[in-house]
Amino acid sequence: MDIQQAKFATRAVHAGQHPDHDTGALVAPLYLTSTYVFTPEKMDRYLAGDKEGIFTYGRSRNPTQNGFQTKVAALEGGEAALAAGSGMAAIALAVLGTVHSGDHIIACRTLYGGTFALFSKIFEDLKIEVSFLPEMTTAALDAALRPNTRAVYLETILNPTLEVVDLPTVLAWARGRGLRSFVDNTFTTPFLCRPLELGADVVVHSTTKYINGHGDHVGGIIVSDAGFIEQLRSSVYQELGPVPSPFACWLGLRGLKTLHLRMRAHCDNAMAFASWLERHPQVVSVAYPGLPSHPQHELAGRLYQGGYGGMVGFCVRGGLKEAQRVINRLQMAYYAVSLGDLDTLVEHPATMTHGKIDPATRARMGIPDNYIRVSVGVEDVDDIIADFHQALTGR
Repeated sequence: MDIQQAKFATRAVHAGQHPDHDTGALVAPLYLTSTYVFTPEKMDRYLAGDKEGIFTYGRSRNPTQNGFQTKVAALEGGEAALAAGSGMAAIALAVLGTVHSGDHIIACRTLYGGTFALFSKIFEDLKIEVSFLPEMTTAALDAALRPNTRAVYLETILNPTLEVVDLPTVLAWARGRGLRSFVDNTFTTPFLCRPLELGADVVVHSTTKYINGHGDHVGGIIVSDAGFIEQLRSSVYQELGPVPSPFACWLGLRGLKTLHLRMRAHCDNAMAFASWLERHPQVVSVAYPGLPSHPQHELAGRLYQGGYGGMVGFCVRGGLKEAQRVINRLQMAYYAVSLGDLDTLVEHPATMTHGKIDPATRARMGIPDNYIRVSVGVEDVDDIIADFHQALTGR
């Protein structure tokens, strides 16, 4: 069977992994090595550009890393992938493989706090300009376009407000103007949405989140065409050296085998939880693309296959102190950074992921002090609801 042509669940289990040739071990071995023994003939072939099956040093290639990259690329529908030591490393590498000093990027106004800091601080020092747009409409994009614009950067679902961008429209606009488009697909994963099939040039993930799904791995990955990935590997990746550990890649491989099962559970629980929150008297508003009340519900229904993700946001009655009181009363859900774990995790964006952003900018992003973001886990949804009910009511 051609695994590339198999259905998603089959690719999740089998792509990038094969029984060990020497021992027959079903689970591929973990290659904990920094260097490799080779022959002069192999090196000649490597230097001539034929790198198939040749490993020289852990900063460039590792068999465990290769398996992880192959599996993610197969699930995203990309030609190749490149793993990095964290999600932010993947984002920085991918974008820096395209833009340089004096170039300009167009991005959504609301982004993950780490990405916003990279774009607004580090890139400013590198003299790379970024325009953050409140709406990614063609009119707004046309107005932001400059002669030195090189890239457009989006998130499949905006973090943390859970707004949905019209990806096909924006990606077609970028392609029509010769701009490279980047999409952070962390929140939806390729189980729900595959931006490359919608016209994106590059997809990035924090594999720490749903890709791994077990809270024991930190990593990132870039998926694109083989040419762009090899360009990255032989330039900024090789020289900056943000490689993941083989063990992190092995954990990513293990996590991906159950991605389709976990995402169904996350989506089902999130829908039930969001629907319950919307009826709660202590809740002012709920952000979840699966709710008919969500402003982009219809768009999300067209973009996503099989659900609307496991992320839910809501505003409690009252301000910062009331939001903190609710969080402090939770007994099963954990107040922690990150998302996409089996456990339900709760985050307060105004003081955590976006806490270093000034209040006025946070307000423009749509992040009020009473907003709570929930990564809905795979526990029994009745227990998740019971925990939040007692936290919201104080009893």
